[in-house]
Amino acid sequence: MAGKRGRDFAEHYRLVAHRGLHEERAGIPENSLPAFRRAVEAGKAIEFDVHVTADNKLVVFHDEQLQRMTGVPGNIEEWSLADLRKLRLQKTEYGIPTLDEVLELVDGRVPLLIEIKNYKAANVGRLESRLKERLVRYTGEFILESFNPEVLVWLHRHAPQFIRGQLGNLSDENKGFQFYSSHLMFNPLTKPDFIAFQASKIGYRLRMTCKKKKIPLFGWTIRTEEELARARRLCDGVIYEHLEL
Repeated sequence: MAGKRGRDFAEHYRLVAHRGLHEERAGIPENSLPAFRRAVEAGKAIEFDVHVTADNKLVVFHDEQLQRMTGVPGNIEEWSLADLRKLRLQKTEYGIPTLDEVLELVDGRVPLLIEIKNYKAANVGRLESRLKERLVRYTGEFILESFNPEVLVWLHRHAPQFIRGQLGNLSDENKGFQFYSSHLMFNPLTKPDFIAFQASKIGYRLRMTCKKKKIPLFGWTIRTEEELARARRLCDGVIYEHLEL
């Protein structure tokens, strides 16, 4: 089930473990089953990322490229699930989990914040339709987000019952897109239920815009106590990692 409309759902996302409670030094990779298990045991909401494979399976992994986490070159969406199963995360015993495995592990015990990784306009609908099919059968609480406004438009049209959020940031990459993203100019099309923004770039103007429109504002990714204190003043929810909370 998705969260409640209005601002009520934000109460369940005050603290969100970014890619699970991962700890590389302890051999617990990001977006891995043990990282999600730790978050469930700690009672924390979980943020994770979903890709679609070459054979239309949904897997939980952050990057488009496999290199950083597996040491193997290649685009994750060009691999089959069977081939991805052979890879290990950060030289540990753990592999790339499927969405089914993550949902079965969590089993509704904590809320989920699911980022849809889909940047190609031609692919919009391929991942999302399969995600919708799976999530309508999930009994736990979840909300969805994406940087790609076309993904949110698809969700608004085809899965209006799901709570969806617009991700945004202010980086030096793709400045044209970031201008629209930072000023939330896609909102009339995407009709987001919340905004998730790069916390270090959140200012008074964005805070007041969200407050005026009664849209919850989440800040990512918080890694220090100083960042946490600032984010708690400005945001309705905090997406964090490497902090004992």
